[in-house]
Amino acid sequence: MDERLEIERLLSRISLRDAVAFKSLYAISAKRLLAVAWRVLQDRAAAEDVVQEVFIKIWSESLPRLMGQNLSLAWLCVVTRNRAIDALRKKKPETPLLWMDDEGTEHSHDAVDESASLLPQLIANQEGARLGECMSQLEGEPRQAMLLAFYDGLTHIQIAKQMHRPLGTVKAWTRRSLVRLKGCMENNI
Repeated sequence: MDERLEIERLLSRISLRDAVAFKSLYAISAKRLLAVAWRVLQDRAAAEDVVQEVFIKIWSESLPRLMGQNLSLAWLCVVTRNRAIDALRKKKPETPLLWMDDEGTEHSHDAVDESASLLPQLIANQEGARLGECMSQLEGEPRQAMLLAFYDGLTHIQIAKQMHRPLGTVKAWTRRSLVRLKGCMENNI
C-alpha cells in the first residue's frame, strides 16, 4: 500500500481512538516529521519536543474535530512545521558563555557589574577573601562536603554517596562547618 494512503487510513483510525494505528503512524512518520522540525529549529532536542507535541495533539485534542478535513502526510508536515516555527518564536536568543575562535582558542564572557560602584565591589571581594580564609580553617573532609554542597549544589545524600561516608556524618559536617564559618566571618568583621 502507498505510504500516503496508509497514513491517511491510520489518521482516520486514530480518530476512533485506535492505539495500534497511533503506534503505526508514529513508526511510519516520526522520522520525517523530526526532519521537518529540525530544518526549522536546527536543534534536535527542540525538534523532538515539537514532534512529541504534534503526536499529543493528534491523539488528544484536534483529530476528532478535524475529521471533515483532508488529513494526510502533508497535513502532518504542515502542523509540525507550524509548531516548530512557534517554538522558534518563543525561544529567547542565547549567548554562549564559552566559545571557540577560528584558531581554536576558548573564550568566555566576563560581564562587569555596572550597577555596583567601586566600594561595594571592594567589600564583596574582601568578603570573598575572608570566606576563603575561613574555609581553609575547616578540616579536609568537612571542607570538601561544604564545597560539594554550596558550589556543586549536591544534596546531603549525593555528597554521602560521592564521599563514601554515612549520611549522618555528612549532615553533621555541614552543620558544624556552617556554625564555624559563621563564627569566623563574624570575628573577622
